[in-house]
Formats: sequence, structure tokens, C-alpha cells
Amino acid sequence: MRRTDWVAWHRVYDDPDSEPSRRLRLVQAHLRAVLDQHPPGPIRVVIPCAGQGRDLLGVLGDHPRRADVVATLIDIDPRNMAIAASTAKALGLPGITAVVGDAGRARMYTGAVPASVIVLAGFFTYLSERDASRLITSLPQLCARNAVVIWARRANPAKGRVASTRARFAAAGFREIASDTTEPHVHVGVERFDATPVALRSGERWFRFRDPRRLTHRIITRARRYVSTGGRRVARSLGRRHN
Repeated sequence: MRRTDWVAWHRVYDDPDSEPSRRLRLVQAHLRAVLDQHPPGPIRVVIPCAGQGRDLLGVLGDHPRRADVVATLIDIDPRNMAIAASTAKALGLPGITAVVGDAGRARMYTGAVPASVIVLAGFFTYLSERDASRLITSLPQLCARNAVVIWARRANPAKGRVASTRARFAAAGFREIASDTTEPHVHVGVERFDATPVALRSGERWFRFRDPRRLTHRIITRARRYVSTGGRRVARSLGRRHN
């Protein structure tokens, strides 16, 4: 089974009316405001599953605090990380580091934390709810005091995932400072860390990124196996009845 081509997937941002593009603009607006309000001095940023780094790089191009930002972008796709690194270089942003690796493993953040700003956007869809909960619970390992986390996920009131996400942040020691629902089907939250930072436990795994192609293939395969098995059971049952 082929994996998703994540470079091709990013072409969706070429359509300004696409849901990912609308989500991106919301996240960028809140990130810009967070950088505007940050105290003087270096601003350490961490972005797991960063893709091509558009959330941050789209803001820093003309932001007055661009020289203060020291950021680590982590993504498992080497081509997207190469694009992010190339974009940062073209924008004259030497403080951006693009790291190829599994963002679900705590060891990938060694040397990059504690961070003042963390962006979690565009990938909650590809996590199980259990892993999403584990990630949020583990965020104190990534946060400096008073750190800000910007997160985004699809909003479907029937499933209640936005409400549960907000509750998980509160339980992990965060205070909500913004909740943006201006775009249909997209929710962006901004949380301030009010608890005590925790040392990074580098041996932990927080989540596994679920490739949608592989996940769909697995579901279809299991469904076919179930139908096939069920069919054989029905045939055997009918045979016994006729005998």
C-alpha cells in the first residue's frame, strides 16, 4: 500500500478557499498576535508535524520579531522539510531548523525545549483520540513558563472532539485565552500554560501519525475480511439447516 504523497497534498494550499487554507490563515493570525505580544528577547518556537512550515514561515517573512525567533520544525517527510529549510533560507531566517523525524517521539525535542510558543495545527485528524489526549497531557514537557500553544482541528459538534480537546488542555494546566470559530468546520484555540514545566522524558512516545491512505486501506481490508468470513459462516449455517 502506497503512502500519502505529502508534498502533493500541500498543493491544497494553492486554493485560497480550501479548508486547509482557511485554517492556515486563522492560525497565522493568532501566531502573529502571540509574537506581537511576546516580551523582548529570543522566542523559542516548536512545531510538530510541521509539513512545509507554512504556519510559521508565512508569518515571519515580514514580522518585526523575525530575528528573535529560534524555531524547530519537525516532520517525518524529508521532502517537506527540505522545502521548509529552503523557504527559511530564502526569507533570511537563520533561526529556523527543519528536523526530519517522528514528531510523536519525545527524543526529537531534545535541545529544542522548553519552548515559548508551540503550534499544533493540521494533524489532529491523523491521530487517534487516545494519542491526541496523550500529546496534550505531555505538553508540560515542551513548555516554558507562560508558554502559549496554538492548536487547530476540524470542528464537528456531533463528535464533540473540540470540546474534549479544550477540556484536555484545561486538565493539563492550560488557560484558554482565545477560541476562534469564525471559519465553518475549523476551530483554533490559543492556550497559556499556567502550571509548572516538566522535564523532557525523552524515552516516551506520545502519538503515532496515521497515514490516511494506509488507514483507509486497513479499514477496507478488514471490512472485506469480515464480509467474507461472515458469508462463509452463513453458508455453513444454511448447510447445517438443510442437512
